[in-house]
Amino acid sequence: MSLEYGIIHGTLRWIRNPFSGTVTYFTNIRQKPHAFRSLTHPQDPPPPAALSPAALQAEMARVQQACVFCPGNEHLTTEEVLRLPYAAIYGEKPPPDGVSAEQWALRVVRNLVPRIPEDCTGGRNESYVLIEDARHFLPQATSLRDLMWSGALPPVHFAHVMGVAAEVVQRSLANPAVRSVLIRKHQGKESGASQPHIHLQIIGADRIFPDVEQELAVTARQPGIWEEIAALMHTFGFHLEAGDGIVSYWSPFGKFSRHFEIVSLRDWQPLHRIPPARLRRFAQYAYRLLRALGTAPYDLEIHHGEGIPLHLHLNGRRYVYANIGGTLNAPVDAAEHVVPPTREAVQRLAQEMAAADLEAED
Repeated sequence: MSLEYGIIHGTLRWIRNPFSGTVTYFTNIRQKPHAFRSLTHPQDPPPPAALSPAALQAEMARVQQACVFCPGNEHLTTEEVLRLPYAAIYGEKPPPDGVSAEQWALRVVRNLVPRIPEDCTGGRNESYVLIEDARHFLPQATSLRDLMWSGALPPVHFAHVMGVAAEVVQRSLANPAVRSVLIRKHQGKESGASQPHIHLQIIGADRIFPDVEQELAVTARQPGIWEEIAALMHTFGFHLEAGDGIVSYWSPFGKFSRHFEIVSLRDWQPLHRIPPARLRRFAQYAYRLLRALGTAPYDLEIHHGEGIPLHLHLNGRRYVYANIGGTLNAPVDAAEHVVPPTREAVQRLAQEMAAADLEAED
């Protein structure tokens, strides 16, 4: 057994992250009173006054006219790399209400501010923004807070998001100066998102990203580490679902205490070389996690490449606990309260998707 952890009186008390060396301690953290909020903000601010339907529509139109990611404002972004219309996603089925089959559903542009300087990637901007949907707001929005989010997309739409991301990965890796491409996403301003319109980022770099480099090094020394982690998470009751060679679980190895991972134990290729059917299957697991998590703020990264399995890291950002001296605290009852999302919620979504025949075709 290469994983290090301690069980005292039948309870998991600590576990070491095999990639970073960080130790997570399981404590009675839920008993900690949050006096800062109760003393400085004794009452939550009142909710904003509800707008009349006409006023809401006017405000929504104003927001969409100003949003650079909304249809009609294509000239406000950097050059377009590719687009996919709704017809390519929904086929002969009608597209969602409020959009036409010919309208773009997914659109890729270069990031206005490259995450990796162009000087490092052969003089070309290899940071991309994938706009996941043309719609800024949910179809039945009742306030300006009702933004479109990944889990609100139909499953087949989200599968195409992953497919387009793989195309962009391939495009970036065609640049000889690019050695690694990472996919990341923020949801909610608490996670640092600067743009409310639903999108993710695809970033090419001139070197292997440090976190991926650690994963590659540890996996090279311990080829069975990912299967070992999956088995241990199942033993501790942290798993959400498993099947198709893919596992998802709450993980004590994150940078924050609300961390989840999805690992495809069968797929060890760069994203664009993974068979489409396998990529769609991975997208289904990711979709169910995102939908179960809801609109809570998070950030995620998708790591891939020769030498590691395709996997997703997701950090919930609403409740953050300090990482001090290489240690992290998590609730002692995490095995009983994996969540949210709950194991039951994720599995119920899987059943509903199968029953409604909404899963992407293999």
